Parts: sequence; C-alpha cells; structure tokens
Amino acid sequence: MPTTMIVSPTTGDVGRSRGPVPSVSSMVVPLVQKDGSDLCAVRAIGLNLSNRIAMIVWHRGKAKTSRPLSGASPEMCTTCESSCRLPYEIVEIIIAHLTYDLDTMKACSLVCRSWYAATAPQVHHTLVLRDKMFGTARGGLKPLSKLHKLGLLHLVKEIQVEQWPMSGWFVPQGFSSADLRYFSAFANVQSLRLENVAIYRFIPGIERYFEQFSPTLRSIALFYPICSTPRQLSHFLSLFPNLDDIEIRWFSTCNTSTPNVELVPFSAPKLQGRLTLYDFRWVETWTYLIAACGGLRFHYMDLRKVAGCAPILLKACAETLETLRFYVTDGLG
Repeated sequence: MPTTMIVSPTTGDVGRSRGPVPSVSSMVVPLVQKDGSDLCAVRAIGLNLSNRIAMIVWHRGKAKTSRPLSGASPEMCTTCESSCRLPYEIVEIIIAHLTYDLDTMKACSLVCRSWYAATAPQVHHTLVLRDKMFGTARGGLKPLSKLHKLGLLHLVKEIQVEQWPMSGWFVPQGFSSADLRYFSAFANVQSLRLENVAIYRFIPGIERYFEQFSPTLRSIALFYPICSTPRQLSHFLSLFPNLDDIEIRWFSTCNTSTPNVELVPFSAPKLQGRLTLYDFRWVETWTYLIAACGGLRFHYMDLRKVAGCAPILLKACAETLETLRFYVTDGLG
C-alpha cells in the first residue's frame, strides 16, 4: 500500500497514511469557506509516480484573523469572530460603560483591531507622571519616550504630575532635550494637575515648557504651588487663553531670588467656569488677573480660608456668579 505524507492544516504536524494516492499531479482543495474567503487550502504537488508518494502542503489563504485565540475552543473563536463583526457604534456604547474600569478596558483592547480603536482613547486619556524613586531626577519623565514611539501622545487629554515636596524632579533641569521634545508634542490636553511644582524655577521662559497646552487647556489644579511672588502665579495662569476652571489648594512661598523680569500677561483667560480655593491668601494674584482679563466671569466658587481674597473675587464675579460655597466660620471679609 502506498504511503502519503500529510501536513495538518491546523497544527502543521507531518504524518504518513496508507491508502490510495490521487492520480493527478497537482490539485487544490478549499477547506473552509467563511465570509466569502478561503481560510486555508491544501495543495498536492510533486506527485512522484515511480514511488507513488504525494506530498501534501498546507497553505494559509486569505484568513481575516490568524489564530485570534491560541488554543481556544471553537466556541470561543466563534464568540471572538462575532464580537469583531459588531458595528463600531455598538462597541463604543459597550466601552462607554467601562470608563472607570481601566483593567477591563485594557482586556477589551486585546479582542481585535476595532475594539482596540474604541478603547485606546479611554485607556490613554490620563497620563500620570510620578517619581517612583524619591529624589531621582527625570524618573517621572521616562513614559514620554514610550508614548512617543507608540504614537499615543495625541490621545492624552489629562496630565497629572505627582511629586513629593522638595523632591525636585519636575524642574527645567530635569528635562533632557528628548524629554522636552516629547513633552512639547502634546496637542489635546484639556486638564492639568500639578503637585508641589516650583513655578518660580520655570521663570523666565515658562512658555517653553507649557505653551503646547495653551490652545486646548480648560482646567488646571495646583496643589502646593511654589512661587516667589504672587504675580508669578498669575503670570503662569495667563498662559492659557481658554482656561475656564481653576483649583488651588494651599500654596508655598520661597525666599529664593529670581531674575528681575517684568511679568507681562500672556493672554486674558476666559475664567468662566469653576473656582476652588483652599487656604489661599495671595490677593495680588487675583488683582493681576483681573487687570489682565478685564474682570472675572466665574459661575461657581468654592472658597475656604481665603482671607482677603473673598471680597475682590465676589465683586469681580458679581454679574456672572450663580453658585457660591463658603464656610461661615471663615467669613467673607
């Protein structure tokens, strides 16, 4: 009985079987038809009539997905193929219900290309830069190069900079030329949250590090901003012409001498959203902003321990203020 060499179309294993040999020198046998395309085909070529042995060679054809789930059961593969055929609008609705479940969204991004396209903007919405090793310079800026290589910088809508007091890694000296190039490439950031950032160390020339946020930034939150003078803070805030919401909690002053430069406002921010102040007493910051913007237009204010700032803020927003939250024990001046 002649022997036939066989290559399995599913595993690629080579085996032999005994039985009748086809009398043709070449043939193509389609195996499975799905969505109008051959998943694979078997070609019998090189028929040796003297030895009456045929070699069976397996070729993968126009398969849409190459083994989407390795070792998965047929039922799982069918489910995967069905999910890939869902309308993109339905996939977006499913992903919208997972906004606050980052781990599940990451798992969904591995289903197929369309699911990845739907989850990527959510997974990469917020970028957190933190120094994992206390006092290590540039430690928190390392993710920038990876995001750049993967082409994900445009998906980031919110940036959070977290650092311990006096750790000092988020400073101009901590940016290499590559870090600054990547950090300047953000084009869609709408929210910025900075903790313990020494703003005075970026002056003058603060626009070199933050001007890429000017067209899109709508909200800024500052926790323990460190400045030498109140005007440095208002100078920084004026860099963002479309800024609506401001949150400032606590503040720190430093006695370090800074260059004697005239801090001219960059723009007149909109400032027509929410203002949240906690333990903030720099009245001059707001007088400078009012002068630069021609007044303030906040609709909501949450004030606590703001001392003399309350009267000037209430007067500036008298025509636009809709909601005011304050603590009776603090008073409003």
